[in-house]
Amino acid sequence: MALRDTFIGKLAEFNITLEEETVEYLSEILQDLQLSDLRESTETFLIDANTSTEAIQQFYESIAKTAGTQGQEKAKEDHREPKKLQKSQSGDSSGDTEPESKGSTSVRKSAPRRTRRAKKAEGQQRQTGQDESEEPDIVAISQQSRFHLETLETQSTEIDLRDVQLSVNQVDLLVDAKLKLKTGTRYGLVGQNGVGKTVLMKCMADGLLVGLPKHVNILHIAQLQIQDENKSVLDEVLSADKRSTTILREGKMLQEAQGQKLEDTEGLYRVVYQILVSRARDRLDEANKLATRRSGTRGHEARQELIKREKEMAEILAKTSAEVVNQEVANQVVGEVFERLELVDEEELRVRAQKILRGVGFTEEQLQASVSTFSGGWRMKIALAKSLFMEPDVLLLDEPTNHLDLPAILWLQEYLCAMDNGTTLVVVSHDRAFLNAVTEETIIFRDQKLKYHAGNYEDWEKNTEEQRIRKQALLDAQERRKKSIMASIQYNLQQAKSTGDEKRLGQVASRKKKLDRLGMEKTEDGRRFKLKYRAGWHEHQREQIVVEQAVKTAAIKIADPPPLRYNGPHLLGLKEVSFGYDKSKKILDRISLDIEPSSRIAFLGGNGCGKTTLLNLLTRQTQPQSGEVYQHPLLRIGYFSQHIVDQLPMDMTPVEAMMQQFPDLSEHDCRAHFGTLGIGSIVTRPIAGLSGGQRSRVAFALMLYRSPHVMVLDEITNHLDMGTVEHLVEALAGYSGALILVSHDVWFMKQLLSEDDNTHQMFVVKNGHVVPWRKSIDDYVASVLRQVKKNM
Repeated sequence: MALRDTFIGKLAEFNITLEEETVEYLSEILQDLQLSDLRESTETFLIDANTSTEAIQQFYESIAKTAGTQGQEKAKEDHREPKKLQKSQSGDSSGDTEPESKGSTSVRKSAPRRTRRAKKAEGQQRQTGQDESEEPDIVAISQQSRFHLETLETQSTEIDLRDVQLSVNQVDLLVDAKLKLKTGTRYGLVGQNGVGKTVLMKCMADGLLVGLPKHVNILHIAQLQIQDENKSVLDEVLSADKRSTTILREGKMLQEAQGQKLEDTEGLYRVVYQILVSRARDRLDEANKLATRRSGTRGHEARQELIKREKEMAEILAKTSAEVVNQEVANQVVGEVFERLELVDEEELRVRAQKILRGVGFTEEQLQASVSTFSGGWRMKIALAKSLFMEPDVLLLDEPTNHLDLPAILWLQEYLCAMDNGTTLVVVSHDRAFLNAVTEETIIFRDQKLKYHAGNYEDWEKNTEEQRIRKQALLDAQERRKKSIMASIQYNLQQAKSTGDEKRLGQVASRKKKLDRLGMEKTEDGRRFKLKYRAGWHEHQREQIVVEQAVKTAAIKIADPPPLRYNGPHLLGLKEVSFGYDKSKKILDRISLDIEPSSRIAFLGGNGCGKTTLLNLLTRQTQPQSGEVYQHPLLRIGYFSQHIVDQLPMDMTPVEAMMQQFPDLSEHDCRAHFGTLGIGSIVTRPIAGLSGGQRSRVAFALMLYRSPHVMVLDEITNHLDMGTVEHLVEALAGYSGALILVSHDVWFMKQLLSEDDNTHQMFVVKNGHVVPWRKSIDDYVASVLRQVKKNM
């Protein structure tokens, strides 16, 4: 603020006149600018104002003298400027940074219009590396008043925000939207890939959305990072409850100190001192997190609080335990710790953590294993377990079923439905069966708005389709009536003109009034329409009939493979194949399998049973210990593995990645091929900046280029939105080649496999064997669910 005021004052002192818009723009950027960067960022504007070189030099020298020590203090403060949030590695967000808050009573204002000179200066800043264009800039605000929930002291965990604005890099994701979450309700959040579901969740969890009640504990699974690689899985989950962990640690320290000689008060004082230092450090860490995430007015307040906590920490560290702790302080801390300790049941916490970990797929042996021994998929399970263990006021789950097998999905489904602790749940998932089973209400993220439906996703789909059919019929009837009235108007005008009959003109006016009254005759809740229902100014007397169109998702086209000279009985298969990483224990034992040109085969089973190993053997990614893997000599296999997306070159664009993989292709050829998969403008953006669903499409497109005769798909629906999954199902249903599927998405499997078709086969992989499943998928799900409920 001081630098901005000094700069504006010096403009008047040196008689330098800038356009009003330019001054407004400079006032914005000067708020967070260091003195050392001032000239490089603003000199262009002075040059454009025809200021001489000598005057410019004197201008900046004068500012430096005036600022003096203020400039140094500002530079120190700017060390605490909020850092940009890291880009999301999954989900459908474009990335996250912090919002430019308008303050605690913020109402959205349109951004100041930038002049050509301002844009030119921004371009120069980007070239010099001042503009961090790699990091998306997020603005998340809402309308507030002194009566807003954020300003009230209340125990309610309900969230009710109006006029929510959410934008990324000046691209609006939400405009004047309403965010309402009722306590204890389970919501499904649905929308296309890239609309901003993950961005909204991260803004809520990180406290970036201005207006969220401060006392409401909101948790997003992406926040839960591994704290200690050397801890056991169980201890890592237990450590997620920081409050209980801190109380238990402090209690143990005091108990050990009190177990010493009674006259050793010095030892007790040292322990109390350590507790006070630890608490001060926790307050400092919390203040640092807020200062890192926030900007604008709220960021300034957070940094002032950070300075206060740094001072508090420095003061306590500068003193000895004898200087800080006396008998009164020691008695107060000891009494406080043991009072809190009585409310913590350590054994109950441990039992609950074990139950959750077993539910998501960990064995008893794995519970005690070090976190460092687990890969990314298992770490996601640990994060999921921690989020369930912590029991926040609002729990945000973004694709929780990814990396889970069917037993774990069904366990999570039952666990979430049984929650009765008042936690509000918001779930983003591509798994329809899971979403329909868990959610009570649906939030539709579409057209920069949030719409609400009292029912699950299936109910919303059905209701939306019924409303579309009803409104289309009303619109068709209205159009017919409108044409009739227009014809009557034209006829009466002609009659009035030819006969001079003024009564005809009265009829024309009456018909025009009827035209204006066309529209909805009843409200959405069935009441007859009245003018008092439409307060304010409107172009029509009645609500117009609007037929909501279905969400448009780019279609997917899969070319049929070229014909093979096929005389043998089988295209691909295994004969007495065995495999194991340890000779004493085989993962797969003497497996035989035959795949024909139009086969549809699905492998069912839990994680770790050998499904992925089986796919690797079929695609010759892994060699068997014994037995034979046979393929047609000209056979082409397309393998979409679980890790294919992670293997994409993140620093390249999709076009560059394809040209690298297929050097003979031109850029035009690559664009044309991506177009068949509905991948348009994103092909020129770095893969690192794409959402999880967009990356999956890119990987699938690269796999399809060679027109494989057999497609092997391992969890292909992960990260795809529901519209894309629907188009994928349509494309795969029309594919003439063979399909081999592994998926825990029950709806997806049911669409592609039929028990009435002899070419459609399902196999259960268990205990090293592959056994045919003769019943339906629903029967298999029911059998797994019975076992899950039995073990809960």
